[in-house]
Amino acid sequence: MPTAFQIINNVAGAGILTLSAGMAAGIGWVPAIAVCIALGIISGFTFYLLGEACELTGTTTFKDLWAATLGDSSSWVVDVCIGLMCLASCTIYSGILGDVFTPLLNVAGVPARFNTRSTNIIVLAAAVLAPLSLLEDLTKLAFTSMLGCLAVLYTVLFIARRAFDGSYVSGPLLDALPAALAPSFATSSMWRLDANAFVLVSNLGLAFIAHYNAPAFYSSLTDATPRRFGLSVGLAFFCLTLLYMACMGLGYYTFGDAAASNIMLNYAKSDGLAVVARLATGFSILFGFPLAMLGLVTSARGLAETGAAAAGPESRLAAPLRAAAQPSGRRALVLGALALVTTVAVLLTDIGLIVGISGAVLGAAIVYVIPAIIALRAGGAGGGAAAKATLYGLMPLGAVIGVLGVVMTLK
Repeated sequence: MPTAFQIINNVAGAGILTLSAGMAAGIGWVPAIAVCIALGIISGFTFYLLGEACELTGTTTFKDLWAATLGDSSSWVVDVCIGLMCLASCTIYSGILGDVFTPLLNVAGVPARFNTRSTNIIVLAAAVLAPLSLLEDLTKLAFTSMLGCLAVLYTVLFIARRAFDGSYVSGPLLDALPAALAPSFATSSMWRLDANAFVLVSNLGLAFIAHYNAPAFYSSLTDATPRRFGLSVGLAFFCLTLLYMACMGLGYYTFGDAAASNIMLNYAKSDGLAVVARLATGFSILFGFPLAMLGLVTSARGLAETGAAAAGPESRLAAPLRAAAQPSGRRALVLGALALVTTVAVLLTDIGLIVGISGAVLGAAIVYVIPAIIALRAGGAGGGAAAKATLYGLMPLGAVIGVLGVVMTLK
């Protein structure tokens, strides 16, 4: 099913690298696998709900779907949610670029004084990310979606190889690791389940997010019906769940409690297969970054239009907001957003913090709460009593996940 593959390609991304650290935060093997399966099922269900709601309302975009079910006056919420998600994605991408290119440049022989995470993030932002993000036509980067998918697949296969070949049980690769990144299983458990599990829940929340694109996938489906869309979504999220369980479990199996927020940091700089994985990940992120930046800039322009209209013609804010909303203001928005993203990525050396908070807040809103509200207003999921009870149940679930996810991430 082409649509299923496209959904997998859109959803699977850098978030997969954080799942082992989510497990290392303090959750046993059995609950971790159960949480991954449960959230995969729920995320797939809410993704389907948005496509079904498009059929019921005759809409083709997330913003139009919101307006049709919840009113046009609050459609700015869509721009806020998508903008925040894209801002978080850009920041995570920028941090991962620093994480993966620093050891690569070390292997290439770049002197340590010129090869720091902060320096690399800034140089890549100025020399590569800025020109790519300023491109008017991003269709030329379409081929990189396949590169990103292949990079994720290679990374999971590499993690599996190292999990089973014993390279990090003993030998030169293990000896090359700093003590903080060497395997440790002091708190490893089969059944442990407490509030620390919400770190993994938050990480999975971000890893499964792509719901704002559900209407686009539904409208692009040939002979679209809720049933055909449901089959594609079911297959896609089944494969994603298996992929995430594999990466999460195998990374933890190799490094245990020492699993870093970016699992690629755990592998030795001299590990040849890890070098290839870092290269694949780095280049796929370099060319995928402009797509996330496009979403951020588009949302910012939408908010500027809404703000200009609300401010009124006599307000001092109206003119600059209208200017920001115009195509001519795109360059300033891109460079301003890139400066913000780069600054945050340099200051926050642990991407796990951004992943956890954004996954908790945005996962709660975009994956659980908003689809349930839209489905209720559109009469989706059959409209029966059991369906309504399920949809009403998703809202408090999302609220609990959001609050506890943030609390445990900051702990």
